[in-house]
Amino acid sequence: MSNSTANLSREQLGLIFITSMGGFLELYDFIIYALMAPYIADQFFPGHDTYTSLLTTFATFSIGYLVRPLGGVVFGHLGDRFGRKPVFVATVLVMALSTFLMGCLPTYSQIGIWAPLMLVFLRILQGFSIGGEIPGAMTYLSETVHQRRGLVVSLLFSALTNGILFGSLVNAFMLWWLPENSMQEWGWRVPFWLGGTLGICSYIVRKHFQESGLFLQLAKHKTRSAVPLVQLLQQHRRKLLAGVLLAAPGASSITLLFLFTPGYLTKMLNYPGSDVALAGGIGIFFTSLVTIVAGHLADLLPVRRLLFAAYGFIVLFSVPVFYWYETGADVYRVMLFSGLMVGSLTGGLLTLSILFPVIVRYSGIAFCYNAGYALFGGLTPVIAMALIGWSDNLQAPAWYLMTSGGLGLLAAWKLPALHNTNSALSSSPK
Repeated sequence: MSNSTANLSREQLGLIFITSMGGFLELYDFIIYALMAPYIADQFFPGHDTYTSLLTTFATFSIGYLVRPLGGVVFGHLGDRFGRKPVFVATVLVMALSTFLMGCLPTYSQIGIWAPLMLVFLRILQGFSIGGEIPGAMTYLSETVHQRRGLVVSLLFSALTNGILFGSLVNAFMLWWLPENSMQEWGWRVPFWLGGTLGICSYIVRKHFQESGLFLQLAKHKTRSAVPLVQLLQQHRRKLLAGVLLAAPGASSITLLFLFTPGYLTKMLNYPGSDVALAGGIGIFFTSLVTIVAGHLADLLPVRRLLFAAYGFIVLFSVPVFYWYETGADVYRVMLFSGLMVGSLTGGLLTLSILFPVIVRYSGIAFCYNAGYALFGGLTPVIAMALIGWSDNLQAPAWYLMTSGGLGLLAAWKLPALHNTNSALSSSPK
């Protein structure tokens, strides 16, 4: 049995699970802050104008999102210079502590302007650490588990997707468990304490990880790069551009189809909020299952072929999805179809994990992943609303999603390295 089809051992599955926990918490933190936004607005940004208060709260949220590329550059440099393990341990610790402390902050009524300032600072720390977390997980797993790399990467991103689902479930439980006044006073803190505690547990386990064997070879032969980012920009510019474009469809699709649509469907198309919430949860869970299937296929079929199929799927069905919504289609069926679209994109993430040589891998993945998600994920809701306003067409967000799929197709077509992707998957990358 070849490396590409060999079964994963129990120890390797445990390693994948623990490694994925940080990514799971990243998406949990992402959705919890958004779901707790009304309470955070009241406690940290009080004002007579509810719109302004909420807008300030979401602006603070966006700050954490926008510093991710900087965190990716810094932690990528450190990971390529000093090892995957110490940086990988540090990112989850910083994320856990900042999340836990966010639940402990005094409010504006208690200490005034210092309360929102501390909230902004902790949000920056979260975004900074997250910028190194997912690229670190991709790098570490790609260098530690050498067989079934498609399945390994898909399990990691399945955990990420389920972080959104877990956040939604925690929010639903809190609203069921506590009355509104208790949520307002202290209940909103509990999800942050939960996320921080889980992160600290992940940190304790990660301390016992072994360093990546491929990185140890670099250290032994003294071939580490002095400034990995400079080497990337000098020798791998084409791969960097392709990597950002490969990440674009995933970043825009999950943001547009699952994070933008709840407000879009309830506020603009008058879908029942309870149906949208339940359908979204089911769609996200289905996405995580499709992700694993796509990863399995990536171990059996040429990855380049899978990229063409997945990105082509996005291009062909972006407009139909929003047409179905506007014409009152069953929200559950469309959310399931959306899960099929998003989950099929695993091949692009797998390609990022083997696109760069070991000497600059952490930095390369961090740059592409964070730049792709900051540019095409962070700006998606704003661009979608702008397209609707400019065109007076409620299907206009589909144009943006279709464009991102086209960019992914262009990258898959133009990148010569993808011709040999499967040979790289079946051996230890150099």
